[in-house]
Amino acid sequence: MKFAAIFVLFANAFSAGMMFLASVFISRYGGKELFGFFSVVLGVVVIGAKVSTLGLDVAIVRFLPKYSTEGRADAAGGIKRVAIGLTLVFSLVGALIFGTMLYYMRAFPGAVSFTVALALPMASLLAIFQNIIRADGNVSRAVIGEAVVRPATFMVFLVAVQFLLYDGLGNFTVGLGYTLALTASLVTVIVLVVVDKKVNWAGDFSLASDDFRQWLSHGVNLLLSESATALLNQSPIVLAGILLSAAEAGEMSAVIRLAMLVIFALTAVQSIITPFLSRAMSNNNTDELQALVARATGFTMAVALPVCGIFFAFAPELLGFFGEGYVQAVPLLRIMLMAYFLYAAAGPAVSLMTMTGQHKVARTVICWAAVIMMLAGAAAMSFGGLTPAVWVSGAVVAIYPHVLAVLCRSRLGVDPTVFSLRFLLKRYKDKT
Repeated sequence: MKFAAIFVLFANAFSAGMMFLASVFISRYGGKELFGFFSVVLGVVVIGAKVSTLGLDVAIVRFLPKYSTEGRADAAGGIKRVAIGLTLVFSLVGALIFGTMLYYMRAFPGAVSFTVALALPMASLLAIFQNIIRADGNVSRAVIGEAVVRPATFMVFLVAVQFLLYDGLGNFTVGLGYTLALTASLVTVIVLVVVDKKVNWAGDFSLASDDFRQWLSHGVNLLLSESATALLNQSPIVLAGILLSAAEAGEMSAVIRLAMLVIFALTAVQSIITPFLSRAMSNNNTDELQALVARATGFTMAVALPVCGIFFAFAPELLGFFGEGYVQAVPLLRIMLMAYFLYAAAGPAVSLMTMTGQHKVARTVICWAAVIMMLAGAAAMSFGGLTPAVWVSGAVVAIYPHVLAVLCRSRLGVDPTVFSLRFLLKRYKDKT
């Protein structure tokens, strides 16, 4: 687990760094309008991919360790096939709707609209296949496609287009580059699934109605939670593109994407511990749950504290990388940095609730947070512009994880926050 944590941390750091460079590259060479377009499209793809999976990508991580413990290979085969099939169908329908909206409602050319829309099924299927690998505890291999291949391919494509093609960067080339990057990532993960025989197409599988209802019931709750989480992270950017302008969406994107780097270690840790949380819950081992989340929180804060401090101090220089006009957003970046630092201090509360049978409660909290974010954010943008919208976003981001943390303590007897480090100190003293 320690090796996996280190590998995933570095992979996520590589991904965050490459996507930061890609964002700067697009903004520098394509301008605020192009960067705003890419940011809005990226936000829609992230949200749409969560919806298209019906929550079955996370349900896979919940049920496969359980079926492995119970020796139910047929049920394990069934959920994999159902997840892949339903996601393929819904993501293709979503891509058609998305492309049509871009073409008719935003007047983008057909080549741009439908090339960008193809990113949706690629991202959706990627989530399913990488979670099939992650469910077996092999989290280091699961992130190779998304965290290494995708950003590297995208960045190489952008550089090649800018310096080898006459027209340089534009809506079509940026959209094509991101779709190709997701395709390369998906192919990589599928190869890993095939090589490791994660889906044995010739083996027995079960599609029992009881199992199917359980998968969908769990999946729908997770769908709402995952979609709401995506909305919390992406809706301020999408709303800025709709209610303000592409340039202001670019500013909002720069602020939020920089601030979210504070929690990239938490994102890595949550992807690692989810199957272990499921196993610990199946064994009814509260001490193991507490130990897992305490170590995860300690690891998260060890990264979040220096990242937040450095970014806070060098905010003008970091925003300056994006080009002229971004430095004015320094106060907004500092607001969001503090918000995401408080988010990190809540620890892996979301994963803990999701993997321990408390997914309905988590769904309710996260969905209400997303609704507040969208309604209050839209009102703030309409009447005051970016600054009040950032204050609203920051407040929601900082508060809702701690509501989940309180529920973790009351329902599970497990503290996921920074205060859980006392558990590790007590265990260390007991051993010595």
